[in-house]
Amino acid sequence: MEERPDINDLKKRLKDDRTEGKDEHEDMLRARLEGEPNEDAAAPGEEPGAPAEMEKAGNDNPTAAAETETASQYEQEEAEEGSDEIETFTRDGKPISVDTYNRTDDEKEKHRTGQKARRFEKTAAKEKVKKERKPLKSYFRKPKRVHVYTGLIILALMMFGVLVWYVFSDASSVKEVSISGNSLINDEEIAERLQFSEGDKMFSINTDRAEENIALLPAIEEVHVARSWWNGVDVNISEYRPLGYVTNDTNYYPVLENARVLRGYPAPPNEAPILHYFEGEEFDALVESLGKIDPSILGGISEIYYRPSEQSSTRIHMFMNDGQEIVADYRTIDSKMNYYIGMREEIGDSKEGVIDLEIGSSFLPYDSAEAEDIKQGIYETPVQAQYIENVSGSLGNVKEVLSGFGDGDE
Repeated sequence: MEERPDINDLKKRLKDDRTEGKDEHEDMLRARLEGEPNEDAAAPGEEPGAPAEMEKAGNDNPTAAAETETASQYEQEEAEEGSDEIETFTRDGKPISVDTYNRTDDEKEKHRTGQKARRFEKTAAKEKVKKERKPLKSYFRKPKRVHVYTGLIILALMMFGVLVWYVFSDASSVKEVSISGNSLINDEEIAERLQFSEGDKMFSINTDRAEENIALLPAIEEVHVARSWWNGVDVNISEYRPLGYVTNDTNYYPVLENARVLRGYPAPPNEAPILHYFEGEEFDALVESLGKIDPSILGGISEIYYRPSEQSSTRIHMFMNDGQEIVADYRTIDSKMNYYIGMREEIGDSKEGVIDLEIGSSFLPYDSAEAEDIKQGIYETPVQAQYIENVSGSLGNVKEVLSGFGDGDE
């Protein structure tokens, strides 16, 4: 079997051949650059710069042909590895870059760009595979049932422990009772009707029962009792507005919007008139009319007297804080008194007298004869109607009978 030539010898021989044919190769390149025809140029399909002697030797000697073929393969491998190498020459003292494989700059650029694009596509594909994230649901795995049951048991035990601590510790005791909105009823009486106090347990108080007890007071229009966690109670009260006061000896008791007299709760007469001699239907009708008068005007009325006469059983006599006197009808006083500020401006601050609002609207100075007649008729008329005196006498008899029953029990 014929031995294959040593590759090192082939490399050395190829190097020597290149050195010998370097001048010829340079001449050939120079001729190409200058555009001169080259007789030694390789035919189409043949490798440029290959010596003719190597072709002849390959035809005559089989061993040389094999060596030449091996050398050609080696050159091809080196050409593939160094396909982008450029040999530099000088022309007229200036460097000239020549592609050993006769590629134009655009072709080389396309070749490099294609290689880079392919490399980039491969790298991007790899990175895309690597960076592809898993869906968010994959990170939340369903816990095992044993863990769920254990967590629920622990949570229930903790809540039970907190509940036991809150029930048996001072944290569940009422520490503050806040009462607001009351002016006629004092805080002490409201606190009594709550039926609980500071120190009682929050879970033991009955807010509904407390609201019912406070609502029994005649002055209470609305009440709301609520727990203020963790240890407070809020009591919000809305009272009926006082529209007047009735007197008994030296005490004054409020007359409320609901026509009830708040007896047992004396208060100074503020922003409402003192009512005299009104009972029954007249009292209810007057309170209804007073409720329709503007509060600022109502506060300017000092006293109201019931002054019935033979001609009118609905006549009233009023004293104002600004010094004026008014004769009117309690059934129409609400509509007429709302214009009192305008009437007072027309009269002037320096004039005082009697304003007659019973039928029409007129002002009578005190020094006039008409004013004297009206005042004399008012004061001569009985201060009470006859049926009112009869009712008052009957009530006195009832009181004496009731007091006698009390003495017998003792």
